[in-house]
Amino acid sequence: AAATAEAAATADAALEAARDALAERLDAELGETVTDHEVFERHARYYEKEFLADLEALGVEPPDVLTRVTEYVPQVVSFIERVVERGFAYESNGSVYFDTAAFKGSHDYRKLVPAVGGAGTSAKEMAEGEGALGVAAAATEKRSPNDFALWKNSKRGEPAWPSPWGQGRPGWHIECSVMASDIIGDNMDIHAGGSDLMFPHHDNEMAQSEAFHDTQQWVNYFLHAGHLHIRGLKMSKSLKNFVTIKQALQEHSARQLRLMFLLQPWDKACMYSDQVMGDAKAKEAAFKNFFGAVKAEMRKDWAAQAQAWRAEDRELHEALGAAQRGVHAALCDNIDTAGAIGALLDLVGVANKYLAAATAPRVLVLRRAAAYVTSILRVFGLVAGNDEVGFGSAGGAGSAASAEAAAAPYVSAAVAFR
Repeated sequence: AAATAEAAATADAALEAARDALAERLDAELGETVTDHEVFERHARYYEKEFLADLEALGVEPPDVLTRVTEYVPQVVSFIERVVERGFAYESNGSVYFDTAAFKGSHDYRKLVPAVGGAGTSAKEMAEGEGALGVAAAATEKRSPNDFALWKNSKRGEPAWPSPWGQGRPGWHIECSVMASDIIGDNMDIHAGGSDLMFPHHDNEMAQSEAFHDTQQWVNYFLHAGHLHIRGLKMSKSLKNFVTIKQALQEHSARQLRLMFLLQPWDKACMYSDQVMGDAKAKEAAFKNFFGAVKAEMRKDWAAQAQAWRAEDRELHEALGAAQRGVHAALCDNIDTAGAIGALLDLVGVANKYLAAATAPRVLVLRRAAAYVTSILRVFGLVAGNDEVGFGSAGGAGSAASAEAAAAPYVSAAVAFR
């Protein structure tokens, strides 16, 4: 039995190592024979489940709605029909393409990444937008190489749905426009995504949405995040420097990973390395030690002592005010989370010096400082509780019936013993 189990484990490991190569070969040899939508659905649901599990493991709040383009195909067809009716798209060989020349007659096109010197879309950009098939189709199906697909005539092995133009599938960009328009409407305040999606995806998404809604501005603001770099190089399967979320969580906690991201500009390349993770862990430890020291003072009979503020107490309170102003200024400056974390750590530093020097710390002002630090860390997702449902474990606003309160006497005894 042991030998059988060992052989099975070896076979599983070999299969996992060869997964990518086998998948490519099977797709090349048998992919065009797959026509059952259930196969595509099972494939999508598998990775959707993996994605949602990763979100939960990272402590990312779930979305309000989960959209699937396979559940929106009728709406996609209706959306495209309206764009065609308004003269901004045309049918060709069973596919439908967006007419960029017609659109530019009344709208701005390529708002995020304007074409240099008025040049059209390059072959490289077209390949990024629609793949090699999109480039090949330019010579035979499109009025202009700049036009992009709203609906594609399905090839063998691709999922297909009925439409006025024949069996086909939605184009890449149209999916987002249709689902976002259904949930949000004819105007989106903030749209986010990776910096590599500015063009063609977001520019084309905006164009077709403005054509559909008959508006000049579908999105008010875009937030484009930088790429993740592993030891100085952009993370990529081709470079063999790909790190999955599950692999990262084997070495670091979800809080440490989030803190690592918060300590870097959101709109620049984000570095993932032992050095930056070491920095994140050091700052996490600084916060943990601070909270532990404050809680130790709170467990004492602090109310039995004098409470009038002295100079050092006023200095701590002034440091709290400075931290509040610093955090506000940092977040108003292009969402500078690293600056905000720095302001909190400055407050922690002042509080630590206060604790070391004060003979009878004023616990109320100390608690207020710790509560403010906690509140900002909660906003950043470093402290749980933003999305909880129900009252939680406490019996009420003034109740001490929490796990931490119940454990406090034992913690104090352990601290005294040390």
